[in-house]
Formats: sequence, C-alpha cells, structure tokens
Amino acid sequence: MKKLNRILILAYILLDFAIAQCLGDLNSNYHIEETDLNIFSNYLLFNNDTILNNADFDYNNSLDIIDLTLIADAISNGIEWCEFDNVDLSVEWEEQENFSYYDDQELESILNNEINNLPDIRGLIVIHRGKVVGEKYYNNSNISQNFNIWSVTKSYISSLVGQAIDMGYISDEGIMLNEIFVDNNYTNQVSIEHLLTMSSGWPENWSYMNTNNVLNTLLSTPLINTPGSTFFYNNAACHINSHIINTMTNINPKEFAMEYLFPHLGIDNPNWTSDADGISNGSYGLYLTLREMVKLGQLYLQNGKSEELQVLSPEWIHKATSTQINPGGGGYGYLWWLMENGYLALGLGGQIIAVFPNQQLVIGAHSYTYSNNNHFNSLMDLIFSMIFPIFDISSANRGETLSSKSIYEGNKNTFSFIKLGSYQVEQKAK
Repeated sequence: MKKLNRILILAYILLDFAIAQCLGDLNSNYHIEETDLNIFSNYLLFNNDTILNNADFDYNNSLDIIDLTLIADAISNGIEWCEFDNVDLSVEWEEQENFSYYDDQELESILNNEINNLPDIRGLIVIHRGKVVGEKYYNNSNISQNFNIWSVTKSYISSLVGQAIDMGYISDEGIMLNEIFVDNNYTNQVSIEHLLTMSSGWPENWSYMNTNNVLNTLLSTPLINTPGSTFFYNNAACHINSHIINTMTNINPKEFAMEYLFPHLGIDNPNWTSDADGISNGSYGLYLTLREMVKLGQLYLQNGKSEELQVLSPEWIHKATSTQINPGGGGYGYLWWLMENGYLALGLGGQIIAVFPNQQLVIGAHSYTYSNNNHFNSLMDLIFSMIFPIFDISSANRGETLSSKSIYEGNKNTFSFIKLGSYQVEQKAK
C-alpha cells in the first residue's frame, strides 16, 4: 500500500505538469470528468480498441488500474479543466511530433489517397492544438506558393473592420453609410452590418471593376431589397467594406493589415489586387500561401489572440461567428459561413478555412480556381466525413465508425446553397 501511495504521489505531481496536454481528457471536451472515468473503466473491463494513449498517467507505456486511480484522483481534487496555450501566430507553424492521441496513419492515408485523387487540389493542411499534424501538396504545388484565396479574402476584410472598430476608428457596425460617404436614398438605409451580412439590398454590380469612380458607382446603384431583410451574396457591396476602412482610417486596407493584422499572423507583404481607385479588393484578390491563409482560422480559434497578444477582440470574434442572418437553410455571421460544428471561410473553386473550436482543429485547402462543383463537393465531404472524425474522439468513444461518420447530416442545410466568387455552387448532402 505504501508503495502504491508513493506511486500515486509521484504520478499526481506528473499530473500537474501533464494537464496542459489534456492528459486524462479522454472524450476531448477539455474537461476531466466522470465520463472520462467511465470511458477508461470500460476500456479496462472490455479491452476495447479505443485510442487512450492520453490516459497513461504514470508514463509506463501501459494502461492499468493505477492510471484509472489517478483519473479518479484528478476528479476528486477538482481538476476538471484542460486548457491549451495560444500559439504565437507571428512565427512559423510548429509541427506535431507525438501522434499518440489520434490515428495519424489514417490521416496520412486520407492525404495520400482520397485527397490525392482530387484532380483540382493544390494543397491541404490540418492544424490541431495549434500545430501542423498533416500537410500535403499536389499537382506540382508546394509549400511556398501563394494563390488567390478568392472569397476567403472577405473573412480577412471582416477582421479588418473588426479591428477598426476595436481601435475606435469606427464607432460600431451599426453606423449608416450616409455617415461615412455621400448621403443619398440608398446610403441612408444601409449600415456596415448589412454589408457584413450580405443583406445590403444592393444587387450585384460588376461594372465597378471597370470604372475609375468605383465608390460612386457602388453607392448610386438602386436597391432591390430592403436592407437587412434578405441574404443576397454580393461581391460589389462587400467591396464597400474596403472603402469604409480606407475612409475611416485614412489607410488603404492592405496597408492597414500590414500594420495591425499581418505581422501578428506571420504574413509578409502579400500581393493584394486593387480596384481602379487603388483600394484593395474587399471581396477577393488576396494572395497567400496555404500556411498563411489558415492563420486567420487559428486566430479566431484562439479568441482573437496570438499567444498573449489580443489582436482582435473576443466580442468581434463572437459576433462574426454567430448567426446574424439565415442565407436559406444555414447560418451566416460577419462574412463567415456557419455550421453546426464551427465556421468556414470559403473561396471560389475550393479555397477553404474550416474551424472546429471544440476539437481545437483548423483545416485549410487550396484548389485550382476554376475547379467544378464536383471537386468542391468531394473536398468538403472528405473534410467533414473523414478528416474531422479522426479528431472527434468523443464520437469514437461512443462507438461510432469514424470512416462513415458524416458531418453533412448536421450541416447539409448550411451547404445547400453557397455562392463563391461570381459563381453559384449547389452543395448537396451525401
């Protein structure tokens, strides 16, 4: 008994150190609780195939009664919360070397086979707990190449608007456009929030791309819907957000980002196309590497922090990733698509940032710009039905088959109709 007590004391000391790695959180919900105890008890009783490497409390490469006792001890002592340190996004991604807590071979197989079979894929990256756990490039693409991220640019613009509000350049997103620009029959009805939620009431107006008086063209376009009443995906109206940033801060959006956002994400002077007036495009045209692009997803996952630096307020993160309008079957925030398990930034052809907060998971993809709908459908299906479940340990502990679990069932309405860039693509549930 004395020997056992010494082992328990030693292991408990180790627990304090190891808890930062979520040791004992067997259902991956960031709490050490009775459910974890039940999972491990069932493992010992039935010797099932559940991956429980993070239950080895005494580091003896064996899962036994001592580990079970230590889990119970952690619960009885009130150790119930597991936190991860925010990573520093200004530096290069760190790669995960210990894959004991998930099936890395299954992930590698998916990247080498299923993803590799997509003819229009350029690259896919998986970030878990702030580290790269999977990354592969295809079709002569490589880690250093940057590509037009198309409408993922919109989520970056949303973030810049949020920063401008955080810094006091803009009072709030409810301000009407006639308080910023010319006062007319349209600007006195449309707010910044309407632009952020694709509910401005303006039609698509591609003529702005071919005129030297871009802002006037956009603001003088007659409305087709009452602002705030109808979701209508609109690149032209979204571009007004760039002019708002430029007018309210007196800094071009790219330069604003170079000062206040990009340095904290390790993004160094990227190419960003502009309109005829020289204002950075607010709907598309930002060129980033895949590793750079997904930094924004991790920033949101970390509630706006890069390590301990608050880059974007938690209030904005919450608003941007909460349902502000229903686009027809799913949710939409401030230029972010919403799903049951998280949120998405989506760009033409299959440019993707998928954020799953409960799993501490970010998945990014680059694709050829003009890939067809089948490519996008297949890529989304692989992300949601094959890659996500690998990290959804709670589903595995419930006995669900990872390879067949389809997140589409919970999100099919969200993806029923999504417009990317100037194209409308219909997403169908599996």
